[in-house]
Amino acid sequence: MPFTVLRSIGFTEAEMRVYEALIKKGEVKKGTLSKEVALGEKELNASITRLIDFGAIDENGDRLSPVPPKTFLQKYMKKAEIEKELQMAEMKRKIDEMISILEPIYAEKRLGMRVEDLIQSIDTLTSMELETVRIISRAKSEVCILAEQFSWFPKVREELISALDRKVRVKVLLLYAEGDVKERIDEMKRYGIEVRLASCDWRSARYTIADANDLVFLIWARKSGNSKIYYKPAYSKNHGLISVFRDSFEQLWEKAKAL
Repeated sequence: MPFTVLRSIGFTEAEMRVYEALIKKGEVKKGTLSKEVALGEKELNASITRLIDFGAIDENGDRLSPVPPKTFLQKYMKKAEIEKELQMAEMKRKIDEMISILEPIYAEKRLGMRVEDLIQSIDTLTSMELETVRIISRAKSEVCILAEQFSWFPKVREELISALDRKVRVKVLLLYAEGDVKERIDEMKRYGIEVRLASCDWRSARYTIADANDLVFLIWARKSGNSKIYYKPAYSKNHGLISVFRDSFEQLWEKAKAL
């Protein structure tokens, strides 16, 4: 019986009989359908409701008519796809939640440290700038900054001047020194900030290190051409991680051109 294939998408025996009758007869009055399919009123009404929900039949007053199989089955497939996508989205949410709970425990037991002991995430670039101001304000001996054009210099100017007054050495390594950046460089030099131009034209990291004790950083990534995206900024007091950034800074500083 060809209509039994509908069982694979959830049709009951009664629903298959109702749909078959409508396919073969076309539009039928609800009152006469009970005899055609040999179903009691309660079971018939339940089957009609389910078939309407499936999108397999239409109801117009007391008349029922079948929706073309291709039409309703394609709609059913689309609905199933959407439900599957929602299920997968919910599954992904649960998986991500489990990872966020379990991975730190695994890392702590296996590596001997918690992830949050290595880096602490910073929500936005604005928050990153505020955190940078904080670590500069705590500096006692040295501040090292790697920036592309240091366009955010005005936001940390006062703290850098204050650090210089405390006899803190401030070193700024730039990746670009043309155009209006020259005015910024001249201003920094007037305050006593040491400024150099890196010999490389691109570095994926941007960071500020204070006393080799505090690090604020982000990692840039190129998408295509000159366009860039950045990963979420972060802060660290982990001496191992800071030493990696500081060693990199010192190597670049030694090769850089004094401005």
